Amino acid sequence: MSEFVSWLFATLVTVPIAAFMLAYMLGRKIFKRKKKSFHLAMNISTVFFILSVHFLIMAIWGISYLWIIIIFLLLLKILFMIVYWQKKQDVRIAPVFRLFWRFNFLLFSFAYFGLLIYGLIVRTLESL
Repeated sequence: MSEFVSWLFATLVTVPIAAFMLAYMLGRKIFKRKKKSFHLAMNISTVFFILSVHFLIMAIWGISYLWIIIIFLLLLKILFMIVYWQKKQDVRIAPVFRLFWRFNFLLFSFAYFGLLIYGLIVRTLESL
């Protein structure tokens, strides 16, 4: 059983689209609403996109930049809180975190696809 769980986690980190689709299908079964299921899938797969970007960077350049990713996420969260505070004059943690997390989904999904294409091109050119 533990081998299956480790295999599933490795697959979801390697292919975060699978995590998104799995979370979306489970959300559709539970909530029966497309929008809520989509948001659930975004929230869950964001973690997998972040980890996938880290592992793609390690595969392409051979060095871990996880600490830079974590610092970037913390600085981005602070920036979101400052902008929200300037706009609303009050900081509510839940809406700020929701905006921050959904922005990270977009950012890291684009980074994932960009690094995936870049890595494929680099490896193909190296093999020629």
